[in-house]
Amino acid sequence: MKAVVTEIGTHALDEKEPMVILFGETATDGLKEYSVIQKFQETQSLELKKGDLLKIDAKEYSINYVGSFANNNLNSIAHVTLVFADVPQEDAIVNGLYLTPSDFPTIKVGSIIEYVSRGV
Repeated sequence: MKAVVTEIGTHALDEKEPMVILFGETATDGLKEYSVIQKFQETQSLELKKGDLLKIDAKEYSINYVGSFANNNLNSIAHVTLVFADVPQEDAIVNGLYLTPSDFPTIKVGSIIEYVSRGV
């Protein structure tokens, strides 16, 4: 499933903080300031799991961990947190997708985010 980036908040991208908060277009103004806003091009339901892929433009990431709330929030309000770091032993972000490699992505308005199930 693909989404297009429609807006980037002034505090949304900070390479010192290896995460990107994604929200749908219904996010409040306060959330938008710290978020990347995505608009899905399709309306099918997503069920991501470890081993699936996430692509941001031409850059491909493997999903190493899917937080317990990630799929539900992604399907209901297009919200998920992309984490470009190792999965912690405890206190993993419940709405997080932990990704490798840990290279921070280049995201711009118009970027395509693609959620790819490998069907494993």
